Order: sequence, then structure tokens, then C-alpha cells
Amino acid sequence: MIVNNINNVPLEDASKMLRGTRGFYIQWLITKDHGAKYAVRRFIVKPGGFMPLHNHKYTEAVIILRGRLRVRTDKDVYELGPGDYFFTAQYEPHAIENIGNEDAEFICVISYEDDMTLKPLE
Repeated sequence: MIVNNINNVPLEDASKMLRGTRGFYIQWLITKDHGAKYAVRRFIVKPGGFMPLHNHKYTEAVIILRGRLRVRTDKDVYELGPGDYFFTAQYEPHAIENIGNEDAEFICVISYEDDMTLKPLE
């Protein structure tokens, strides 16, 4: 069993993951290094923070804990808040933006695939 506290996990700048990203910070809570077949990540998004339209091979489930996010696909736009969640299938285009005046926070669970790269689409 692994027991920890999110305050003990380093907060990393997520702009290294995808060009054009700003104001996104990530914590890797559970990973394959723990023996998991999935990863559990916590994101903090600053007001105005943005991750451009992209896709990836892995699936992801996102649960919003606080703040307001605009989530855009190649066809639709959603405004989501605490308690809302979304799921992206493999290679499904999506972008995320904090549209509120406070930090947004969400938990993101992803599958591990042979290709973990994020592909920019704009």
C-alpha cells in the first residue's frame, strides 16, 4: 500500500508537455512507478491558464474539484465547474481553459499506452 499527501508531491509546470500551454501545473500522484496500470494526476490551472487543442493515444477521465473550465473539442464547447467531469477517448481532440477568477483544480486519470505523447492540433 502507498499512502501519501498531495502536499508532499512536487508541482511541475505542465507547459513542457505541450507547446502553447500556460498556467497549468501538474502533480503525478499515482504512476506506473507505483505498479499502477494507469496514472492519477492533479492539475492546478491559474486564471487564464490554457492548454491548446491536442490529442493523444491514452484515454483520460477528468473530475473538476474547483473553479470554472471551458473544454473545447473539434465540434463542441462546454463550460464546467465543481462536480462536473469529462472523458476523452483515444485521439479525441480537446483544449482546456480556466475561465474563472480563481485557480481551477481537477483530478485526471489516464491509461498508459505505448505512445504517451501529446500531439498539438493548432
